[in-house]
Order: sequence, then C-alpha cells, then structure tokens
Amino acid sequence: MGTGLSERDMSLGAIEICKGCEVFAETYTSAFSEKKLGYLSNQIGKQITKLDRSDLEENAGKFLSRAKQNEIALLVGGDPLMATTHKILFIEALKIGVGVRVWHSSSIISAAMGESGLDFYRFGKMCTIPKFSAHYKPLSFYDTLRINHANNLHSLILLDYDPISLSTLSLEEAIENMEKAEVEYKGGIVNPDSDIVILKDLGAESELKLFLKINEAKELNLKGIITLILPAKLAEIERETISAMYAHYKRGIS
Repeated sequence: MGTGLSERDMSLGAIEICKGCEVFAETYTSAFSEKKLGYLSNQIGKQITKLDRSDLEENAGKFLSRAKQNEIALLVGGDPLMATTHKILFIEALKIGVGVRVWHSSSIISAAMGESGLDFYRFGKMCTIPKFSAHYKPLSFYDTLRINHANNLHSLILLDYDPISLSTLSLEEAIENMEKAEVEYKGGIVNPDSDIVILKDLGAESELKLFLKINEAKELNLKGIITLILPAKLAEIERETISAMYAHYKRGIS
C-alpha cells in the first residue's frame, strides 16, 4: 500500500482494504514519521506494526508465511515497488502462492519531476548520492551525471536516507560529495556557477523549492527530505515555468 509523501496521500481505496487486514508499515526505505503512523492508524481504525529492514529481508520468509494464513497489508512510504526490497518481496510472495495487489500513491520521483517545472521527457537516468564514511566513498553516481550532461538531459539526484533521523543527507553533505566526485573525474559538471534545483520536504508544510547556483546553495543550511536536480540547458517553456513557480520562494531567502 503506497502512503505517498504525507500522511494524507494514501488513497481511500487503500484505507478501506486495510480495515480488513493486519497492517504493517515498512519504516526504513523512506520517511515514515510517528505523526504519519498515528494519523493512518486513526484512519484505518487499528494498530499498525512497524517493521525494520531485517523483518523484510533476512526474515522475509516469516512475514510471507504469515501472509499465507492472514490478510496482510504492508504500508510503504511513497509508491510501492520503487525499492528493490519491495520488488523482491513481491516476487517471493508469488513464488509461494501468496496473492499480491498493489495500491499506488505519489512518489518522490514523479513529484520531484513535476514540481521542478522541468520537462519530464528531458530527464535522463537518475542516481543516488550515498553517505560517505571513512572506508566507503563511492563516486559512481558521477558517471550518471556525466552521461546525462553529455546528452543535454536533466539529472534527478536522490540522497541517501537515514531511518533514524528521518532525513536524507543534508544539502551541505550532498554538494560536498558531488564536489569530491568532480575533483576525481574532472567532468566540468559540478562547479560554483552550475544551476541546481533543490526540493525539500515535498508534500509537507515545510516544503521548499529553490533554483540556484551551486555556490549560492552552499550557503544554505538545509536538512530534511531533500532531492536535487542538475538541469540541462533549459528550453524556453522551462524557463518561463521556473520563473513563475520559484519566484515566491526566492523572495523568502534570507
């Protein structure tokens, strides 16, 4: 069951189905706050049991065995089947004869493309910037940025999500990791004068959209659920749309 971006995005149809099921929520691949869980629990009229990564990966067999005996609803942030974990669970359920029905909802991917004001058909392959550690600093996401740039396509960039803090990488971390990749590969894509679209907390009251230069973005201390876009050369209709959509946000920057 897709629960969308905010607590009010889950469809009426999905809520009705949940009323006749045991209800579980997967809380580690995307934002799923206690506020959202509480709201959906009230709407469904029953308790929602939270599941962590091990429940649906190492111990997926136990969960699926339960589904053979009972009607079960699994709530997922955003839209179902976007994460590899959900696809694998879907496949394994069918293998053991458990019927599956998917109820879709809004996704950060489609929402980000729409809210950006950019042409959906001009987006290339998307990538994810991971959280770096002392021994883990993969820069492979830069290959995607380079290929998209060479083909004059927009790059949608997801940021690593932390289920403990309920947030992605901060804007500062994301730009820092992109700059490290630029130093390594020297593709001329990430530089102070490059345009960047910043989409923060889409679907929430704290939603923010910005169209800036990277050197301007580095001055902002933004945390939350952040998605970035490195735009290609803008078409005229894209320029007009962005000018209309982002003006009031720009005036709010201090």
